[in-house]
Amino acid sequence: MRRPAAPRRLSLPCAVLVAAGLIAGSRAPACAAAKIPAPGEPVFEFALPDLRGNQVSLSSLRGRLVLVHFWATWCPVCMDEMSILEEAAQAHPGDLAVLGINLGEKPAKVAAYARRAGITFPILLDARGKVAARYGVLSLPITLVVGPDGRMAEQLVMGALDRDSLGAILKRRLPG
Repeated sequence: MRRPAAPRRLSLPCAVLVAAGLIAGSRAPACAAAKIPAPGEPVFEFALPDLRGNQVSLSSLRGRLVLVHFWATWCPVCMDEMSILEEAAQAHPGDLAVLGINLGEKPAKVAAYARRAGITFPILLDARGKVAARYGVLSLPITLVVGPDGRMAEQLVMGALDRDSLGAILKRRLPG
């Protein structure tokens, strides 16, 4: 007879995200705020610190297509996507901005990873998961595609983003 599997423990960032989602879903106003904007709807404004402590706001990138990528170093799929996002950012510097939003990890750990991986796009720190909760992010990775006008440009991309799917998005959304 098989023994039942031990319950799986969530890592702290994952537990924070799940808890944030449950809390947000338990009150009507927060639940409404956690609604993911549909294509064509305005996205929620936010400002978060980057790895140097500078505040970066989403609205500061108006006029460019923006990929907002929620990730963590403990997420293997997220790590795979970082090089794909870096390539896209390098290939379209004037038309595309990539924001990597790390969820709940220590800045030193995130900075060390970004350095090792050669990531040059801004990495923002959502230490308490407030921005993620506002967008209803309960799993990783998730990518938002925000148009130059500050509206959601595509359906939310949940899960792995590969070169082909990102290429198709960029072909639809970038000039020329």
